[in-house]
Amino acid sequence: MLQARALSKSFGGVRAVHEVTLAVPEKMIYALIGPNGAGKSTLLNLLSGIYQPDAGELTFRGENLIGLPAYRRARLGIARTFQKIRLFKQLSLLENVRAGFHIHQDAPLWRYLVRGGSDRYDAEARELLQFVGLGERMHERAGALAYGQQRMLEIARALATRPRLFMLDEPAAGLNAAEVDFLLQRLVDVSRRGITLLVVEHNMDLVMNVAQRVFVMDHGVPLYEGTPREVQANRAVVAAYLGGEFAA
Repeated sequence: MLQARALSKSFGGVRAVHEVTLAVPEKMIYALIGPNGAGKSTLLNLLSGIYQPDAGELTFRGENLIGLPAYRRARLGIARTFQKIRLFKQLSLLENVRAGFHIHQDAPLWRYLVRGGSDRYDAEARELLQFVGLGERMHERAGALAYGQQRMLEIARALATRPRLFMLDEPAAGLNAAEVDFLLQRLVDVSRRGITLLVVEHNMDLVMNVAQRVFVMDHGVPLYEGTPREVQANRAVVAAYLGGEFAA
């Protein structure tokens, strides 16, 4: 579905990503892991269009993505969340999810934030809020939610774009154990809907329980790729990141 070849990105003299090649299969939960500073978020920004690469190739379902900004990629079916939650915090939960539908039409965004301009999407927006456990709070202000609930609202809004590929940057960051368990099940349910997932995550319990394929980076370059079991047993990965905790 998504294929990158020799992607590279530097900031001044700092080489953040260097000649990364990967292929994300369709309808798979694909995880991207690595220690702090490994280049994971930079790579995700390259894949989603926040950054453009200095070199390399990138295609989505055979279509060239190089030069396309993030909003153009969203129209192709690529959605993402961010490490730092980005919501319309003064608007209601329902209005936030409505905003995700605007990419399907040529009307301006504001029409999807007011009642009457987006009623056709209300049923789907309500269903998405139920899906992330927020259906009973749909008319509350987004900024009033607890951190973990804001994270789930951001996921609901991204799903409103009806993605084919959904990228999540550290979705479990700041969540308690119960919230991580809920997130894990939601990710599995999203995958069952036929949506391909690419997850950047530090929570190894979540990664090893949900991912079907794991891509490991270190210092901006690929280190290893394999199944969760293979990653756990790889000595280079253990030395770079996992320590002895997951060693076979």
